[in-house]
Amino acid sequence: MTTVAIYSADPVLRRSLEQLLRGDPTMTVVGVTENPSTMLRLMNDNHVDAVLADLPPLKYLADWQIRHAETAFVVLTYGYNDDVGLDALHAGALGILPRLVEHSEIVGAIKAVTNGLAVLPRELLPTLLNAVSDADATLDGNDAARTPLTARELEVLAAMANGASNKAIARRLGISFHTAKFHVAAILAKLNADSRTEAVTRAAQLGLVML
Repeated sequence: MTTVAIYSADPVLRRSLEQLLRGDPTMTVVGVTENPSTMLRLMNDNHVDAVLADLPPLKYLADWQIRHAETAFVVLTYGYNDDVGLDALHAGALGILPRLVEHSEIVGAIKAVTNGLAVLPRELLPTLLNAVSDADATLDGNDAARTPLTARELEVLAAMANGASNKAIARRLGISFHTAKFHVAAILAKLNADSRTEAVTRAAQLGLVML
């Protein structure tokens, strides 16, 4: 059974979403609210697998995600706007859907994100891929000193060297927990390391961090 909390400032949509999820035998709705602070209390007081959030203020979405990294967030937006979608992803959403999407797609998205998948509109992929490509550009320098790590990954690596957890890294750099986790995994892969300790040791040997 998937436990879900619903956020929406729109009373009509809020009732519609609640009816939709309460009518699904695989879903349990633990709370419905239009207040960001109440949503946080719902997550504090209940085990919430997923939050379905209609047009959430991004600062609250990021705060919810940092405080409850184990919860998956599906965000409803006005459409497939690239900036809105990317901003929601950076704030911690794993699913992006338009408000007018079919009800079956909402249920499918919640099931997908709670199983570790991401749900993105096809229209958002070109912009997302371009963003990833830009982030993967290597730092300037000669061949001997060049590192495959991006500037952001070097920031994450420095935090790792100080013993910071993924959640602490997210707070320190103002990124989502999932983004921090993604960067740590990328660092381990690029340094061919099996653990954070091994990655930091290799980075120190390469002169990328000071221990």
